[in-house]
Amino acid sequence: MEQNYLIPNPAPTVPDQERELAILFLDIRNFTPLMEAQPGQTVIQVVRRLFTTFNQVVKNFGGRVVEVAGDSLYVVFGLQTGLKESVDHAYQAAKVMFQTVSLFNEAYTEPFYGGPLEIGVGLHAGKVFVGEFGLDNGPQLSVMGLPVNIASRLQAKTKELDNDLIISEYAYQLLSGDKAVVRHETVKLQGISQGQQVRLAGKSYSARQNMDYLMAISG
Repeated sequence: MEQNYLIPNPAPTVPDQERELAILFLDIRNFTPLMEAQPGQTVIQVVRRLFTTFNQVVKNFGGRVVEVAGDSLYVVFGLQTGLKESVDHAYQAAKVMFQTVSLFNEAYTEPFYGGPLEIGVGLHAGKVFVGEFGLDNGPQLSVMGLPVNIASRLQAKTKELDNDLIISEYAYQLLSGDKAVVRHETVKLQGISQGQQVRLAGKSYSARQNMDYLMAISG
């Protein structure tokens, strides 16, 4: 018997509102090799401990975690502040999260799990639609729009460009105070038709790995 399936209209509990937010995506770069080298449950506990700390950092800077997916975080800033302040907060939170990873590696990852973790971060800002939407687990924060896609692609680009923090030019120009002089590039992002102006504001993965190697052989 042929069955007909009706597709219900989504009914968010809060109507979508257009807002200007800072959007940050973070990914643990060497998660898969760690999973191969250590028991899965051990790795999951490590990542959960780290993400719990990240979540506190995000909240300290007025941000909110929208989604946790495996070894990735999706975060927004500006739900309670203006755009320039939200970009500043996102950038400061990113710097603290890099510091957190460094301390975490010294205390846990390197002595107990055999190697350091690294993260890649993409930061963008723009107009998005904010609301609440849920399926079976009740309403959750929903933030959607092209800037979200761009921020996600910037994070994915960190490995290819060998730089662990990539900021869109738009977000970079919104930063307050004396901005660090960082390399400017035009990049092509997957699924985005127009080239994007970005700033490579982080460190090289390979440079860090080479420094670790030099320190190891030097005793």
